[in-house]
Amino acid sequence: MMQCMLVLIFSYLLGSISSAVLITRLWKKTDIRSLGDGNAGTANVARSVGIVPAAFVALLDIAKGGIPVMIARALFLNEGCAVFCVVAAAVGHNYPIYFRFKGGRGLATSLGGLVALTPASTLITLPVYGLVYFATLGSGILATLVAFPLLIYLNYLRELHPLVIWSPVILAFTTAVCAMPRLLPRWLKLRDKREILVELFPAYSPRPLRSTAPAIFTDSIASLPDELAKREGIHIVPMSLILDGQALPDDGSIDRRAYYQALRTTNTHPTTAAPAPGEFLNRIQAMDGKASAALILTPPADLTQCYNSARLAAEQLADRLKVEVIDCGVAGPAQGLMAILAARLARQGASLDKIKNAVAEARQQIGMIGVLDTLSFIEHSGRVSAIRPLVNAALRVYPVLTLREGQIHLEGMERTRRKAIERMLNWLEKNLQSGGSVLICFHADDSGCAEQIAQTLREKLRPTELYITEMTPVIGAHAGPGLVGVAWWQAAS
Repeated sequence: MMQCMLVLIFSYLLGSISSAVLITRLWKKTDIRSLGDGNAGTANVARSVGIVPAAFVALLDIAKGGIPVMIARALFLNEGCAVFCVVAAAVGHNYPIYFRFKGGRGLATSLGGLVALTPASTLITLPVYGLVYFATLGSGILATLVAFPLLIYLNYLRELHPLVIWSPVILAFTTAVCAMPRLLPRWLKLRDKREILVELFPAYSPRPLRSTAPAIFTDSIASLPDELAKREGIHIVPMSLILDGQALPDDGSIDRRAYYQALRTTNTHPTTAAPAPGEFLNRIQAMDGKASAALILTPPADLTQCYNSARLAAEQLADRLKVEVIDCGVAGPAQGLMAILAARLARQGASLDKIKNAVAEARQQIGMIGVLDTLSFIEHSGRVSAIRPLVNAALRVYPVLTLREGQIHLEGMERTRRKAIERMLNWLEKNLQSGGSVLICFHADDSGCAEQIAQTLREKLRPTELYITEMTPVIGAHAGPGLVGVAWWQAAS
């Protein structure tokens, strides 16, 4: 009995080793939980990082389920203990003690356990599972409903231990119970509950209804990761970058490495342009009756013409659709956090007026802080008066700036970049509460530094959500390469 308990504890600790988190950090120097759908599993690694690292994750996760079975049998423990060792590993994968209990779904770990428990039966059943999975366009539920009865029947024919026979049901139940705390809150917020069927059964495609939720728009200055913007349902209207006399859309098509290298090594000073009213007009009209209203969130009106362009577009649509425009008072990822707030409220069924009021209240809870690596670009843009004395004095310093509630503040300066970043982190630790916040660490061509900042903030502030993003070339044109910083949403709950 004692041996079984020790192996159960070992199985949980082994399952808690998140290969998705570790391999993504090695491969891409970021946290997989800040990419894609936020799940620390094989599928998200494949979509967000690549097939090769996903293959390593899958193999390691499968091994986490198989190793406990082999250990239990090597110690001549009963088969029931072996089955529950796989359960412990799957629970560890879902709620890893080493990673703040935020893990994956445990499907590969459960598969590894089944292969170790009943290798012949499981390998016979796998092609059936795969066939149904692909035939139903990725429905793991239907594939399980078809394949698991076959697996149970094959186990029964071999006259195995009863718990081994029913191990597929035990593991499926474990996976479902572990997933519920994550899925239920999101499902309850869905306005059209048929979206649950689409998620569980991808082949199911209900006739689309006219949405009663407002559509949320913002511009590319928000610098949101593509996966995050798509997941939240935020529509991005691109700014324009004027480079060598050519207007380039700030839509992700610009080679950022080459662009920032040019900023570092040449005397290039690009300019930028806000979207024309027609850009906002076309994007909203493309909704084609799919939304009851539209809300456009822009950077401060005194920093860019986005607000005026959006307002003109709203006026042109006044007789067909209610469109509201909000000056966020912040820019960059802080503006993106306001768009996330609006999009989440829209999905919960909030009215346009309620969303507007919530965004207005959030101005006190959302802001950003950053460290400039150079003053030349912001001097050339002429947009920030807060550091004008530094520019005039021709000092080689690294200013720490905040943007919140529509105001830019100089929080201090240092002679070295390292000390300026330390000052920024100290400011965040002093002014933000630990826990309950959403943070976006941003950078302009310095992902390594952004990842280090993110890791520090994970430990000190314990945010509920943390993302890493690269500033778009439009912001790079004004702030220059080497910019690093953090946007926060303090009362995200």
